[in-house]
Amino acid sequence: MDKILKILVVLILIMSIAAVVMELKLYGQREELKGRTVKLADYVGKIAATIEVPQTNADLVVADAPHMKLKPEAVKQYYKIGDDGKPSKVTTGSGTMDEALLEVLVNAGRQFDRLNDTRAGLTENRNTLGTTSNLLVKTEGTLGEVSNSLVKAEGDLTVAKADVEKKATQITDLTAEVETSKVDIEKKANEIAKLGEKLSESESKIEAGKRYISKVERELKSCLGQSDTNSLPRGVQGQISVVNTNWNFVVMEILPDSGLVPLSDITVQRADQFVGKVRISEVRRDLRIALGEILLDYQQKVPARGDTVFY
Repeated sequence: MDKILKILVVLILIMSIAAVVMELKLYGQREELKGRTVKLADYVGKIAATIEVPQTNADLVVADAPHMKLKPEAVKQYYKIGDDGKPSKVTTGSGTMDEALLEVLVNAGRQFDRLNDTRAGLTENRNTLGTTSNLLVKTEGTLGEVSNSLVKAEGDLTVAKADVEKKATQITDLTAEVETSKVDIEKKANEIAKLGEKLSESESKIEAGKRYISKVERELKSCLGQSDTNSLPRGVQGQISVVNTNWNFVVMEILPDSGLVPLSDITVQRADQFVGKVRISEVRRDLRIALGEILLDYQQKVPARGDTVFY
């Protein structure tokens, strides 16, 4: 009986030690997930600060239009806090991160639409510039014809001076013609000056539009990144650690030598079964994690924690 009790005590002691070890491991993983969530919330706030939220139509054309102000706490509140001050099971609507992220998505979509409108306006300005250039060419042609008429009139005047007495009447007529031509030249010169001002104004608008588009494209590239899927090394890249089916994304733990880059499409496999594909949206090599969007067109099974990702 004593031996049995000793054996039981030893087993209980071993199980207690194992429970403590598991608790320490789970605590470390909890702290890691908490840190990732805080980091993700901070960067969502930084991304939101780059999104313009114009209040009026006048704000659309100013360089310092108001931007979104998203507090980090807004994207950390997964459950809605009830009237009793405790979290409820509601994860959408007012007071949840769903509302904050939806606001970021809506404002980003509006900014994208404004960018397309700016591009359309730039195209229209280019067409207007082409029309103005054609009109300027036509005006220059008319000016050349007037100049030729003036040269001819001056030649006729030189010939007429040789016979002043006989050609007095002709000289008077030619002088009047010359004065008329000068008036026409001044009118054409004024028209050319006005066209030049319009041309300069159009060029200024086009250059301003180009600078604005370049600025927006640089910001979008900075957010989205650039990638070349053909440069990926083949083989296992890591495994899935978090799956969110509501937002259709996964968080992956990547290997130190992983070559993952944004916009890469990688395969998800469970044992020897094909699960689907994921498109990489962000890579954090300092944390050894990557975020990816689940490609529903390739999905055979719902991705789960522990699934392997490879290219």
